[in-house]
Amino acid sequence: MNIRAILRTVVGLTLGLLLLLAVASCGGEPKKHFPGAFPGTHTDVSAAQAFRDFGIRVPASAKVVGYYAWSADDEYPMAAVLRMPCSAVPDFASDSGLRRASSQEGAIVGVEVFARDHGWTDDDDEDPRYLRDRDQVGVVTHRTGTECKVYLHT
Repeated sequence: MNIRAILRTVVGLTLGLLLLLAVASCGGEPKKHFPGAFPGTHTDVSAAQAFRDFGIRVPASAKVVGYYAWSADDEYPMAAVLRMPCSAVPDFASDSGLRRASSQEGAIVGVEVFARDHGWTDDDDEDPRYLRDRDQVGVVTHRTGTECKVYLHT
């Protein structure tokens, strides 16, 4: 085999490998970036669509800090961190079909884990918690002055 044939083989194999890696890295990943999505998460729907799909009524005064939602999964996981005036929280909870919950309820534990991962500290057991039993939507809120951070998880 001459040098030219070896170089063509090496270049061909390298290009083939790069093409294979490019195709493999794209498989199953969302093709579109959704504003507000947590970096590095698999998100294939907008926050607004995910909230509609789950019957979550987010007030106009709320800001989405971050979220993820993966509708391609059979169980369609969704989580979000919102900021809103604390005065908007009771209507948000009511309009979304959420009931007050105790920190002792087992279904709230997953929400608390998510909230801790996103900056919440459970130093204050007084932070209001909410649940919607039919589809296990849970919320933990935390007041800072007149603003509340709302951690939502399904």
